[in-house]
Amino acid sequence: MSAASVTSHQDGPNPDPKSAPDINPKPDADISQSRSQPAPGREAIQLGYEDPEPSPPTTSETTPRVYITGWRLYAIISGPFRLSLSLFLSMMETTIVSTSLVSITNALHGFEQRDWVVTSYLLTYTGFLIIFAKFSDILGRKFMILLALALFIIFSIVCGVASSMVQLIVFRALQGVGASGIFSMVTVINPELVPSEKWGNVLAFTSLVIIVSSVLGPILGGVINDHGSWRWVFLLNAPAGAVATAILVFILPTSFPNLSRERGVRQPSMRDRLTKTFVARLDLLGAAILLSSSVLLVFGFEEAGSRYPWNSPAVISTIAIGGCLFLVFCACEYVVGQPRYPQEPVFPLRLMRDRQFVGLILVAFFTGPPFMTALINLPQRFQAVNGLSPFRAGVHLLPFLLSSPLATAISGQLATKWDVPPFYLLLFGASMQMLGIGLASSPAAETTRHLLGFEVIMGFGFGMTLATLLVYVPLLVDRADLAVSMGAVTQVRTLGGTIGLAVGATILNNQLATTLPRYLTPAEMQAVSNSVQNIETLRPETRNAVRSAFGEGYAHQLRSMLYFSSVVLLAITLLWERKLKRSRDMAGY
Repeated sequence: MSAASVTSHQDGPNPDPKSAPDINPKPDADISQSRSQPAPGREAIQLGYEDPEPSPPTTSETTPRVYITGWRLYAIISGPFRLSLSLFLSMMETTIVSTSLVSITNALHGFEQRDWVVTSYLLTYTGFLIIFAKFSDILGRKFMILLALALFIIFSIVCGVASSMVQLIVFRALQGVGASGIFSMVTVINPELVPSEKWGNVLAFTSLVIIVSSVLGPILGGVINDHGSWRWVFLLNAPAGAVATAILVFILPTSFPNLSRERGVRQPSMRDRLTKTFVARLDLLGAAILLSSSVLLVFGFEEAGSRYPWNSPAVISTIAIGGCLFLVFCACEYVVGQPRYPQEPVFPLRLMRDRQFVGLILVAFFTGPPFMTALINLPQRFQAVNGLSPFRAGVHLLPFLLSSPLATAISGQLATKWDVPPFYLLLFGASMQMLGIGLASSPAAETTRHLLGFEVIMGFGFGMTLATLLVYVPLLVDRADLAVSMGAVTQVRTLGGTIGLAVGATILNNQLATTLPRYLTPAEMQAVSNSVQNIETLRPETRNAVRSAFGEGYAHQLRSMLYFSSVVLLAITLLWERKLKRSRDMAGY
């Protein structure tokens, strides 16, 4: 990399260049401070390559950070085929198939299995978030993002040529692995590209991409379905993903984020990272247990209230086993974290000793349900209650979409430039969430104009909350824990969103099961359950009654989300600080 392409940044005094240490961070550097002795041989395993004259130990406060600048930075994060495009594609795949399911099931003859097209993707998408993040500490950011992109592109193509529902479901699960890696790695890499004072802009833009892609998914899916084959919902990922991959291959340094200008400092290459000494550090058992726990929990909550009742043995046993496996995972991480083991825990349990980090985890988890419920169900409400097409329903979500990035930009600037503690930002964001949700579930929301205004309030609240979570994680944790911490916050938010969708689906289904039989025949109920567009075929008086029933069901959904938002307010109290807390490694950023 040319000297013009990188720049160093530090907040403390400049160290003597001749005594500058190798800035390759050791993932267990902070762990070793809390242990009496390091693991025998672990230091050599961490290095993975020979250093004939080891540099003297130094603190991160005197270690300059080197950053990518100029056209390389633009190409990676702001160019037409940037990292954010990869994030956009992976997030959009979560919702884009929703408006194409009817066409897919008609072509592949699998209506009874239609829900699995979405569920299989969510199972692996949720399960691999923290795994990709942690493994990137060992195998490198570049290797893991390229691996994720390769999986996503390959299985997007395979999904597009699937000839049966079973094939599509299996390939969607594998596509979800790649999408999970993309999401995880982009949220980790983006704050490492720039100094801390620029995090607000970068992470606000990341939050914007997440929200925009989720909203546009159903719209683009409907457009593709109306003007072409459903297969292009998957195939379009290939060309865009291929260009993004090519740019990252040639521009993102292999040693990123551990860039150095010092001569004689050798960073491990991608080939070095795939040797036995590096692979031995992977906690494969912990990753397998965490993945199994996440898959079972997501599956249990996805199926509860839709395919199976909440009190069915299938749901209870699945959730119970998933919960038990999570406890086993915690025990495994405790054991692996002992000095005598060379593996690095997927999730270091010492992070849970930090009151503020626990608060962030709880806020992320309980923000997930209302956010996903509003994002997924508001367009459905516009279709079922107002009779709008999928495209127009997406357009009616624009107030939500436009207010969120404004809030993310404000939150990012306040946190990074003005050092406003996250307590105040999250408190304001959560309050706006509750206000918007409460208004949107009130009788006043029956008027479309009023509901659009309430969307602005909700969107601003969610934007403020989600952006603050992303911005504050790298401010709070040490450099060695950044990847796993970002992955943990993302994974618990996604898991919370899955639970919220399950709760909302149960409430809506119960409401409709109680009221619709009063107005519809069994055949009409089946037609409406297959597609809300069939409401238009009903008699006028019946149609109005059915729309009112759907409206009441969606209002109950939103009101139930107020309980989750209330817990968010309680969790925010754990984040109370008079001044913005910064990690010991902040000077290195």
